[in-house]
Amino acid sequence: MIELSVTVTHALELLSAQGMSEKSLYEYIHTGFGCIVRNFQEKRMPSVTPTMLDELLIEQFELFSQGKFSPWKWNLVRRSCELLKYCAVEDSVDMPPLLPWLPTLHRSRQSIEKSIPTAEQFADSENIFALVWKTNRAMAELGLKDATIRHYREEGLAVILNRHYEMRTEHFSEGLLSQITTEKRTQYEQGQTTRTSYQNLRKAAHWLREMHRTGSITVGKIPNRGQREPVEPFRTLLDEFCADAEHTMANTSLKAARSAIRRFLFELEDHGFSTLADISPINVNRCITGFASHHAGGRCSAISCVRLFLRFLHERGMTTTDLSLSLPEFVAARKMFHEGFTEDELDRLLAHPDRDTAIGKRDYAMMVLAVQSGLRACDVVRLELGSINWRTREICLTQHKTGEPLSLPLEPESGNAIADYILNGRPDTAISNIFLCHTGVTRPLDARSASAVISRHMKQTGVPAKRRAFHALRRTFGTRLLQNEVSFELIQQLLGHRDMDSMKPYLSIDEQGLKLCALPLLFRGEVGGRR
Repeated sequence: MIELSVTVTHALELLSAQGMSEKSLYEYIHTGFGCIVRNFQEKRMPSVTPTMLDELLIEQFELFSQGKFSPWKWNLVRRSCELLKYCAVEDSVDMPPLLPWLPTLHRSRQSIEKSIPTAEQFADSENIFALVWKTNRAMAELGLKDATIRHYREEGLAVILNRHYEMRTEHFSEGLLSQITTEKRTQYEQGQTTRTSYQNLRKAAHWLREMHRTGSITVGKIPNRGQREPVEPFRTLLDEFCADAEHTMANTSLKAARSAIRRFLFELEDHGFSTLADISPINVNRCITGFASHHAGGRCSAISCVRLFLRFLHERGMTTTDLSLSLPEFVAARKMFHEGFTEDELDRLLAHPDRDTAIGKRDYAMMVLAVQSGLRACDVVRLELGSINWRTREICLTQHKTGEPLSLPLEPESGNAIADYILNGRPDTAISNIFLCHTGVTRPLDARSASAVISRHMKQTGVPAKRRAFHALRRTFGTRLLQNEVSFELIQQLLGHRDMDSMKPYLSIDEQGLKLCALPLLFRGEVGGRR
């Protein structure tokens, strides 16, 4: 690599020592070397290769051929490029006379799949092709499937490598890598590319950074992209609230509360508040209305979470006034009975997975287990091999949402489906979770992926879309129990709810059931003298 500022300064010193006139030195500084330095400064490249200088000359020759500048400038720029290359190698400017210039392109680009880095590239820890090649090879060593590696390579590593080639650099550039991912995210937000394509590039960029920094890559979650955090002391107050709420709130509820409170604190910051001292009830009301209507969890949920936070601050003596009283009161428009699957829809769903394949065995086992046990998606994916007592035909677990223990009978159909998957489809691994991801790295399936599995089968079978697809199986289970005249208390126990009010939204009631449950209106007798 040629350090431009150092090499240019040294070359000028050597030219001056040889007796070059001030006029000629001025021309080299502002026109010859100046053109080269300005070009690469715009690209944020303090170091260049001889190949990059040759490519710059090709560009300059095209401009010269179009009449954009004089032959004098072209010859000066060309001589300056050759001087830099010669000086970097020979530590001298006594280079031989220049031959007639013929534009020659640099060597063909190396292929990630077909080419192997040279010894020089391997020795250079900054070489972009060597880093990309090592990252591609490391993905296979992690156990990723060929199809997964191909997606990361074609939509990630290849894009990054080609952009470096386009910017005429053979060395890893953190700035260029950030620019590529930002551009890709903008395309995704504007609907010009898919989320999958963006995530493939983002993951590849993360691994490339890791390879550059440590020489290896690891499986793990990509760090959040520029996640904003509240300023002090708001951040500390939020952490204290969450630490206190861990004992009384489920993990999912606490996560939602933290998100809403963060948004509220950002609103306070944007209104110029950095402490609690100057915040009035009017300010609180103004800030909550600023984001609650657009909160992902809904307006009522946002206000409820912020109310808990403000009440916590008052109870701990952090505010002299109970600011929670200034929040508006809203009644949530809640649908008491959510729809499950009909028997026909359920039959179509259960018949769709190809049970001759490992993924089909897994999908069928999850669906039949959910509809026969009423387990939440988060609990299904957290089931371990030891969670099932095959001798007593019982499922024993600790609920993820409530933290309460739960024991359920294992129905024969569910048991057979799970056993078929474990024995004939599940990868041979030390992971204790029953249901595993079969694409990419072998790992436990998460709740979101499990719900996506149900959504995929719904789409392919023409089943109308349901809100929270996996939960529709749970609602179907509750509905069946109700239709079979199982008591509310037992349904509550089987669904794992703490109270009766939490149970009711998950029950779907058909028209006939409503007629049977409705209290008859008695028109016998007289009221106010009328029948």
